[in-house]
Amino acid sequence: MLESLKAQIQDLPPHEQQKILLNIHKMPERERNELFSVINELEKRTKREAAQGGFLDFIKAVYPNYLVGAHHKRLANLLEEAIHGDKKRIIVNIAPRMGKSEMVSYLFPAWFLGHHPDKKIIMSTHTADLSVSFGRRVRDLVHSDDYKAVFPEVSLNPDAKAAGPWSTKHGGQYYAVGVGGALA
Repeated sequence: MLESLKAQIQDLPPHEQQKILLNIHKMPERERNELFSVINELEKRTKREAAQGGFLDFIKAVYPNYLVGAHHKRLANLLEEAIHGDKKRIIVNIAPRMGKSEMVSYLFPAWFLGHHPDKKIIMSTHTADLSVSFGRRVRDLVHSDDYKAVFPEVSLNPDAKAAGPWSTKHGGQYYAVGVGGALA
């Protein structure tokens, strides 16, 4: 019943969907609850698909208070091109405190693993502690409920306790390296 209702609502033109919403108070309670359930599920699916497809939508889903400027939009476009194979190399040169580390070293690796949970990532920074710190944040994000709402099939290996080296259940791996430390 629920699947049939979903299909019927999705197939309706927007003005018909609007009519249903305007007259929802006239529906029997059981039907109204089913309709709300379907609408809620459709909204979740729409948000999940947007967050999987667009890097800024992903950021919005897992980091709702992230402030996006024009330079972030440009950087997000470049990172999307990289994930789809259109760009092979990107050099990011933005002034300090402008959000490049949050996007490139924290949020992007998590989004990348959502698309390619079987790939390897090496985080290399000027200190081992910094790369391990990013590794911890990425690992915790991939393990979060917000992330699972976007990429429900992606999960960490049960033994992924370390912040530097950890892996996904799909064989993907994350390594943290930096000056003053070995491969962590």
